[in-house]
Amino acid sequence: MTPRERVNDLLQSNDAGILVSFWRHFYAEEFDLSRYISAMLRFYETYRWDFLKLNPRSSYHNEAWGVVYEPSDHSTRKPVLKHTPIQKLDDWMEVIRPIPPDTGVFREQLDAIQEIRRQLGPHVPMVQTLFSPLEVMSRFLPKKRDLAVFLRHEHERFVDIIQIITDVLTGFAERCLDAGADGIFFATTWATRETSDAIFETFQKPYDLQLLHKIRDRAQLIILHVCGQQPRVLEMLDYPFDMIHWDWTNPENLSFADVEIRDKRPIIGGVPGKGLLQYGPPYRVYDYIERAIHPARWVVSAECTYPPETPEENLWAVRKAVADLRGEIWPGS
Repeated sequence: MTPRERVNDLLQSNDAGILVSFWRHFYAEEFDLSRYISAMLRFYETYRWDFLKLNPRSSYHNEAWGVVYEPSDHSTRKPVLKHTPIQKLDDWMEVIRPIPPDTGVFREQLDAIQEIRRQLGPHVPMVQTLFSPLEVMSRFLPKKRDLAVFLRHEHERFVDIIQIITDVLTGFAERCLDAGADGIFFATTWATRETSDAIFETFQKPYDLQLLHKIRDRAQLIILHVCGQQPRVLEMLDYPFDMIHWDWTNPENLSFADVEIRDKRPIIGGVPGKGLLQYGPPYRVYDYIERAIHPARWVVSAECTYPPETPEENLWAVRKAVADLRGEIWPGS
């Protein structure tokens, strides 16, 4: 069975099943197109995940409007923000303008998708990482939570701004599908209890839904990732997604069972990336997955990106455990 057949089987059937996919940043490679492409392909070939979540640099959305980062030259160090064109309130309307969704850094991402698809072939599902419009808007600021003050006091101005961002991101998402992606990994850190109800209902949910509904008919795989503590997962079950991902191993968050009784779509996660996965040892990782209490339709993964310094042996233990649960031979299946 190919990865695509396996993913389609889980999506189209209500029967229990198990998939596996993990992702991480490649900080030292992600600003160089050819090195980023090679890193993604090598990562897939090493572990043969059931789908490949492309993990570009998280700054690419904002670079399109002039934000500048200093690239990292080390696998465990993040890029550093060097300049944002937003320095005062009036800058928002000057900077956030409609831009073509297929030029500049967006073109670079589309080129990466095309080349990775060409080398992977048709049988591996692949999703492009895309931040929500509110997430992108917040990342123009050195401290993104400072955006909440602007949203409370300049409501009308920021409704116009987030609509521009939504339109550009929607156009880019459509071009990702044209370039060979099967869908998107749609991520936000704002859909948590830390965000007020007013901001969530006014600036998060309507624009998320606008974008996702626009691509729903064409996207074969939409993954909703709600990052952070106390995510509003139950309030987002009306989103048009195929799989949902949040940190359900955190005791402060909803468990998978809290969601599974309300929604039968596959649930991603279950492996503490910054704990068990990072420190192992491999036999403990294997044992954890083999014995885990988990969703009936489970996509084995970490709670978010896992640390780059995680030993490869621990990822191999994950892959071996999933293969054994599925009755496959690994490696070589």
